[in-house]
Amino acid sequence: MMTSTERIKAMINHQPFDRIGVAGWVHMPFVDHNVTDMTRATIMVTDYCGWDFVKIMTTGHYVPEAFGADITLSKDPTHWNGTIHRYPITNLEELKKIPVLTKDNWVFKREVAIAKNLVEHYKGEKPVIATIFTPLTCLQEMMERGTHNKTIPLMENHKEEVHEALRKLVQTNKNYLDALINEAHIDGIFYAHQYITTNVITPELFDEFCTPYDLELLDYIKDRTWFNVLHVHGENNLMFDKAMLYDVQAYSWENCVPGLESDTISTVAKVREMTDKVLITGLARHYDYYNDDNNRDELKEFFRKRLLTVLNESQDKRVVFAPGCALPMDVDRYVFTLMKEVVEEEGYLNAE
Repeated sequence: MMTSTERIKAMINHQPFDRIGVAGWVHMPFVDHNVTDMTRATIMVTDYCGWDFVKIMTTGHYVPEAFGADITLSKDPTHWNGTIHRYPITNLEELKKIPVLTKDNWVFKREVAIAKNLVEHYKGEKPVIATIFTPLTCLQEMMERGTHNKTIPLMENHKEEVHEALRKLVQTNKNYLDALINEAHIDGIFYAHQYITTNVITPELFDEFCTPYDLELLDYIKDRTWFNVLHVHGENNLMFDKAMLYDVQAYSWENCVPGLESDTISTVAKVREMTDKVLITGLARHYDYYNDDNNRDELKEFFRKRLLTVLNESQDKRVVFAPGCALPMDVDRYVFTLMKEVVEEEGYLNAE
């Protein structure tokens, strides 16, 4: 049997492998600010669920936190986000004055320490990838969590100021990546992009404010990492034509959100027509993990149906069965283990 690293590398390199992959990631707000506890909790959930790679679930507040935001951490185990009392950027003058952070920033040092612990624990048997927000996503999170209400007007009305801020964020990310690669020895990054859907941004603004900065960062780590994942965030109207320009080894996205017009969803079949890279997808994170009776057999059979759809649509089976984004926090984690069960039952028969 292959190790997880051998399996993922074989998929990337179009070589034979023993079974398809399985992975997930979930926020852990009660431990994600403590190096020892976050290391231990990440190992526990990774091993319990049988995942094939470690996507470090860095707190979603790490960027504003690094830039000095005033934050009260979450006190609810089912919600990762705390309360930001003051964001680093509240006006145009603060946008102009954002600094370039170095690897010695206390937040970066914490995250590098967690990554280093995980790499040393798994000793190359499982890939460990760090979460990195794209520069425009970073800028968004420094002004208002999870929405584009402030970034879009700035891009439209203060182009040069936004470009200068993005250049600083690129350099900040380079400094952070240097530490993650040179000190923690991560295998790659989970490059989270919240602006790669026309629900949020026009293709023209994307080309101006996303593409050049994103490609510069990916070029910076070229040949320094081997397993980089572009997370195409959103439920529909995803710009996979733009994603094809990114030098990554895999794509992560929501492929099957119910209730949406079918022609707006990026199915596995549609994406496979565009790329031969590894596909990380399969389950709708906000919908598929719930059952009124908490019936494990019904949940497992639903997962099996989702998995067989992915395998049928992907054809070459170079896939990792996974949620479209972060797993729900209000579900018992035994539910996540059912993903591995169906992969063990179906994945060997269907792998190359």
